[in-house]
Amino acid sequence: MMDPRVAVGIINYGDYRHLPACLDSVKRQSLRPDRVILLDNHSCADEIGPIGNAYPEVQILAMRDNLGYSGGANRIVQEADGYDHVMLLNPDVVLGPRYLEELVQGMVSLPDVGTMGGKLLLSDSQVVGEPCGDAPQMLDSTGHLIFRSRRIIDRGHGERDVGQHDRPEEIFSICGAAVLYRRSMLDDIQIDGEYFDEDFFAYKEDVDTCWRAQLLGWSSLYYPTAIAYHLRGWKRRDDRRRVPWARKYHSFKNHHLMMIKNELPVLFRRDFLPIFWLGIRAMAYISLMEPALWKSVLDLKKYWPRARYKRGIIMGRRRASAERMGRWFV
Repeated sequence: MMDPRVAVGIINYGDYRHLPACLDSVKRQSLRPDRVILLDNHSCADEIGPIGNAYPEVQILAMRDNLGYSGGANRIVQEADGYDHVMLLNPDVVLGPRYLEELVQGMVSLPDVGTMGGKLLLSDSQVVGEPCGDAPQMLDSTGHLIFRSRRIIDRGHGERDVGQHDRPEEIFSICGAAVLYRRSMLDDIQIDGEYFDEDFFAYKEDVDTCWRAQLLGWSSLYYPTAIAYHLRGWKRRDDRRRVPWARKYHSFKNHHLMMIKNELPVLFRRDFLPIFWLGIRAMAYISLMEPALWKSVLDLKKYWPRARYKRGIIMGRRRASAERMGRWFV
């Protein structure tokens, strides 16, 4: 069997400060990618030019507009046509030297796995890519958990890494900061040429893609021997009012779009009370603390027809049973 062809894509929006460390970590991989693509949203020539000169092996796609994460990821996947696997990275991620090799080897041996991710550590508690003295290593993400309320969190986020997540296991979805996708899975789940829903623009598109893949019979796998460091801009315990408004707007909007597209009626009925209670709490928070976020709810009206259309396609292709899906909502 021929070695799989692997492309790495980085989606950037104004984060030129961290790009060199990210690109250096890609160059140091024990399994060198066959192609590296850097998509620069709303590109600034004065900033991206020196990056291109320093890394001539990197293909740079300088976008005049901001395509968001979803649009940027779709463009990278289209560019990487013919590759067996595509890894997508945030520019504030530094990969451990075996990150790509560990994931590719795992994916090759497990044909039903469509998405894989490793152990992400918070890099603000480290020197980039290395532990900082005796400072404890803090987890960023070991995959996503989804609750019966449909609240989604990064498993282990903010915990000390003491080996509690040191075995490979299936997980509901993988954090999009450093994730490997099987190309045949992406082709299977695409809708009208979109692998990632461009109505999402950014935030939770990684969860939506994995939820759709689960419905179509693909698995997501957490692989702890692959280690990377992520400089996350916002953490779970931070004051929500300090989170950028655009992030909150898209997060609220996209949470509902995910459910419109992917929810199974039998599981919605089973979990109606926790779903309803989370919704009441969210609406109360918006009304009392940030009424401007009502726009995210009101704007669902314009997204509703497309979400329903996509739902019809997803449900028509669904191969996973309600029992198989129901195990993820804890």
